[in-house]
Amino acid sequence: LIAKHGNKRLIDYARLYTDVNLNPPIQRRQDELIGTFQDLVTARFGSAVGKEAAQQLTTHYFVSTTDHHGPIVNQSFCNANLLTTATYADHNDPHLKYVIVLPCSNVSLGNITFPRGLIFNSIVDGKVQVQRLSFLPSNAHSAIVYNFRAYTEQDLKKMHQVVKDKQSGKLISVAVGDKLHNLLDTIYGDQAVLNQINYSEQMIIANDRLWQTYFKASDAQPSCLLDIEQETITAELLIRYHLFEDTIISNMLFNAEYVPLLEQYFSGIMGAFNVAEKTGTYFFWGITSDNHHRVQLWKKGNQLVSPGGSLVIDFTPTGIAVALQQKQIIPSLLLVFSTLCFYYGIKCLGGFNQINYLTAMKNAYLRMNVDRYNYRSIEVCARAQTKEMNDGYLSAFAAGPNGELLPATGLDLYLYGNAQTWPTIMDETRNITIAESLNPAMPEFYRYVYPEAERLPELAAITPEQVTELTGLTKKLKPCVTLPA
Repeated sequence: LIAKHGNKRLIDYARLYTDVNLNPPIQRRQDELIGTFQDLVTARFGSAVGKEAAQQLTTHYFVSTTDHHGPIVNQSFCNANLLTTATYADHNDPHLKYVIVLPCSNVSLGNITFPRGLIFNSIVDGKVQVQRLSFLPSNAHSAIVYNFRAYTEQDLKKMHQVVKDKQSGKLISVAVGDKLHNLLDTIYGDQAVLNQINYSEQMIIANDRLWQTYFKASDAQPSCLLDIEQETITAELLIRYHLFEDTIISNMLFNAEYVPLLEQYFSGIMGAFNVAEKTGTYFFWGITSDNHHRVQLWKKGNQLVSPGGSLVIDFTPTGIAVALQQKQIIPSLLLVFSTLCFYYGIKCLGGFNQINYLTAMKNAYLRMNVDRYNYRSIEVCARAQTKEMNDGYLSAFAAGPNGELLPATGLDLYLYGNAQTWPTIMDETRNITIAESLNPAMPEFYRYVYPEAERLPELAAITPEQVTELTGLTKKLKPCVTLPA
């Protein structure tokens, strides 16, 4: 990607987001996806938003699948959506009103991206320090985000106390503390958010509101952020159009003639499965009822069975439909992208891992369908765009106490933003190149790709601030916020 696009300005590269292959050869498929999406949006945001968002997909058939579902504060995910917002402003297209994100909720609450809470930067003893506020207790770290219990008023009270403790410990200022208390009260304490059925649904409603606070100081009115979990829309599409119909997806699931092709072409691909080595899972992950952990499921006859046999699901159309509705199972990455990207042909902007495994999955899907003579499905999948990345491009930077620059979190924009914050971000998308933008993200990529035990100490110690300084970016970049000493 750097070799091909490294010298392009951020805004020029982001203009490619809207360059999509519209109207797949089978129009009915696109109508199914957009109609299902509209229903899910309408149920959460009302019919007007649902209609507008569906109309946007009709003319601009793409979404982002980069984010891990949780508060939209992580610097990588936030910057990805800021860049999309910037290119919308640059296009000046009235149909581009929503940054549509299908985040992944099939991640643990203890993931390095911190989906269980809020993160921001502060200055402590003259140095930048990351601060965290968690909605959920520490014993939930191994549970997955999908359908995890909603946080409660009692959880919010604990967060308010943590803010007070940080303030008394001189980790944050009184002004920052006041803003955090206000955020917890007005967004996360609002009954419309608190009353949602689970944590995922709470974050869908809260993120729309949180996103707007990032631009308030600049008096800007950018595109709205619209989250619908990728697993939720996939499950709904499966139930409506695949489990009880004769489609490529249903054949992948239930047709025995596809089993050797799946094992031949998909084994070894990240996000897929390998039956012999017992890696991945057979199209669905199970969710334990006691601690909400994710478990593998393997096909045994007409059942999906977890190791040890504690979870057994009937592997029939009805059995899978019931298990999806009861949220006992969650679609795997392979099933999510086979459905959304390859069957329905929607363009999915992704992270640095996704553009690799999605391309490998596409090639496997094509080979499988060639062997089955499914030429119409080959035509749809061949048009699928799998190599466009929107994660890691940084345009929002915070200035530290010693002149260093670091990637700004979303909450940094809320806490420290001013009238020039959004104009500065827009300017930076026109000022820096893809390669320059990605360089400060490399330390995070390294921590994400390599488990802690495999990291080299000298590489793990490198910080984004050091990268911006050593590459000369500090002299070129302009921060959109300044961390108060």
